[in-house]
Amino acid sequence: MIEELSKSIPFLKELLQNESIIIAGTAVTVLVLWGLMKINKVLKDHLDVNVFRNMVNFFFNRDSSKKYEKLREDFYKGSTTPEFVDWQKEVLKEIYSEYPLLNLFGKEYPTLTQEARESFSYPIHKAFKGFSKLNNIKIPEFIIDQKQAEYIKMMGSTVKRPNMIGFSLDEFELDAEGKIAGFSAKVCQYKHNIATSHILDYELYKVYQKKKIQLEQAEDKLSLLLNRNKIHKGKTQTDVIMTGCNRHSLLSVQMMVIFFDEKIQDYKVLLVKRSEDVAIKPNYWQLIPAGGFEIFETDKTTASLIIRRNFNVEHALYRELLEEAFNGEDYECKKSSDGIQLIENHPDIIQLTDWLNKGEAHLHFLGNVLDLVSLRSELSFLLVVDNPSFSEKIFKHNHESQDLQTIQVNELPEMLEDELLYPSSAGLLHLAMKSELFKERNLLQTTPKVEREEVGV
Repeated sequence: MIEELSKSIPFLKELLQNESIIIAGTAVTVLVLWGLMKINKVLKDHLDVNVFRNMVNFFFNRDSSKKYEKLREDFYKGSTTPEFVDWQKEVLKEIYSEYPLLNLFGKEYPTLTQEARESFSYPIHKAFKGFSKLNNIKIPEFIIDQKQAEYIKMMGSTVKRPNMIGFSLDEFELDAEGKIAGFSAKVCQYKHNIATSHILDYELYKVYQKKKIQLEQAEDKLSLLLNRNKIHKGKTQTDVIMTGCNRHSLLSVQMMVIFFDEKIQDYKVLLVKRSEDVAIKPNYWQLIPAGGFEIFETDKTTASLIIRRNFNVEHALYRELLEEAFNGEDYECKKSSDGIQLIENHPDIIQLTDWLNKGEAHLHFLGNVLDLVSLRSELSFLLVVDNPSFSEKIFKHNHESQDLQTIQVNELPEMLEDELLYPSSAGLLHLAMKSELFKERNLLQTTPKVEREEVGV
C-alpha cells in the first residue's frame, strides 16, 4: 500500500502544479453554486419553495412528521395573537375595499353577511328545492402543486378524510336589493378545499412573518399573496365574493341553537371553543353546530343518485348537531348504516322534528356569511327551541372542541368582549339579531354595556 501511495505522489504533484486546471474548476463550481442559489431564492420568494431544503430531505430521507407538527403548532399559536388578527383584518379591508367589514359589539370581523330574500322556515329541504341547484356532480380534475402539498402535509392529522365529496359554491343569485334569491353548487373533494381556501389563512400568516412591511407598503397587496391572487385573476371583487371562481371552496352550514331554560326563564345558546384538532382557526369560540356541506357517505361514493340525495341542507344541519352537541362519533363519517336513515331515526332528531311540527321549535334560513380569510361561504340558520325539555338534555362536545358552554343569549356581548369569536359565527349572530325570532323574544335588541367588577375593591 505504501509503495502504491509513493507512486502516486509524482502524479499529484504534477496535477497541483497545473494551477489553470484548479482555477478553472473552482470558477465553474462557484458559478454553478451561485446560479443554484439565485434560482432557489427566486423560488423561495415567489413560491415559498426551498429547493435545497427539499433536496436534503429527499436524499437523507428525514422523518418530517415532527417538523410539520412544529410548523402547525407555530402557525396555530401565531395566527391567534391579537397583533396578527388585527393586521390580517386591515389587509383584507384594503383588498376588499368595496365591501364594509362586519361590526359586532364594537369589534370588526373579516366577514360579510348577505340576508336571504325570504326567511325559509321548516321544512327547510322542501323550500330549498326551488332555491338551490346542484349543477355538476363530476369531481374536478385538480393537480395539487408543491406548495399546496406542503400545506396539506403540515395540517397532518387534522385532515381526516381528504377525498370526501362535498358541495362547493358555484354562484349566488341576488335580487334588486342585494338579498340572496338562490344559489347553485358543484362537487369537490375536501382536499381541494384545503388546497385552495384554507391555505389562504396560512399564506397571510407566512407573509406576516417574512414580508409584513413589504406588504403594507405595496400598492397591489395581491402581488405578494400568490394563492389569493390566482383566485382574483381577471375577476372583480364582486365576482370573488358572489361566486366560487378559480377555487374549490366547500360550502358550510352553520346554525345558532337557542333554547328556553325554565329555571331561569330565559334563552340560552350553545357555544364551544375549538380545539387544535381542527383544520382551521383553533382556540376560537364558535356557535354550533357548524361544518362542511358534505355527503354522509364513504369517500369511495361516486353514484350520482346518492350524491344528489345528499344535497340536503337539513340533513347536514341535523348531522352536525348530533356530532358536535351530543358527541355523536357515529356521525363524523358513515361506517355501516344508511347515513340518511341514521340521521332521521335518531331519537333527538325525531323529538326535534315533532316540536317543529307542533310549533314548539322554529328553524329559519337567515342568509349567507362569507369569511374573507378563507373565501368560504356558510349557509346560516337559526333554531329556536321553546319547549323547555330541550334544556334538560346533556350536551357533550366532540374532539373538534375543547370546551362547551350554555350561556344566556343576552350575556354574549360580555362573554365575547376579550375572546376570539370565529368570524363566521359573528356573521351568524349578526343575522340572528335582525331576525323576527330574536325580536319577538327581545334577544340582543339593545347591546348592553359590558361592566367589569374589579376584584378586591
